[in-house]
Amino acid sequence: MRWTWQEIVHILNQYKPKIHVLSVTWKPDENKVKCNTDGACRGNPDWSSIGFCIRDTRGDLIYVKAKGIGIETNSEAETIAILFAFRDCKRKRIQSVVIETDSFSLKKIIQKTWRLPWELEEKVEETREIMQKINATITHTFREGNCLANSLANIAIESQAEHHYFSFKEIPLTERRILNTEKAQIPTLRIRNRKIIPQ
Repeated sequence: MRWTWQEIVHILNQYKPKIHVLSVTWKPDENKVKCNTDGACRGNPDWSSIGFCIRDTRGDLIYVKAKGIGIETNSEAETIAILFAFRDCKRKRIQSVVIETDSFSLKKIIQKTWRLPWELEEKVEETREIMQKINATITHTFREGNCLANSLANIAIESQAEHHYFSFKEIPLTERRILNTEKAQIPTLRIRNRKIIPQ
């Protein structure tokens, strides 16, 4: 059966893909400090940066860092973000930490569920050692639940500078808005044309 161009255009115009929507909300952990981390990379590899935010059980800011890390791959940037966050938690003697990352693969690697790539071995091993010392765990969230860490990483990717913030008033306006939104547990919608499976 042959189709005319007009018929093909008509069929395509009638096509309506099924849209899947998931409500994603940042939530603090009861009796634990939560640290969201993210690594940003313009290419793979390319100029990269990391960002993380440590918050208490009420969602209030404890410490924030954004830092350029030179030319790295996506996986290396995500790994460095988690490692630097753990190092600072250890240095500040912060215990019972939950690291939340939007890198599902890195979470699985750190938990020894997936194979550890040789190029990440040294950093991941140090990460695991610190996790044991400070009683830490790692969980996955979708990107929509990691907005603050993502925004922080993007602050440093262009300048490759290092930024430290110790209070709500110190962080830039955009990040303040994100922090307030997440603390209020206002959901962000994850929209895809395929079924979304919570991980």
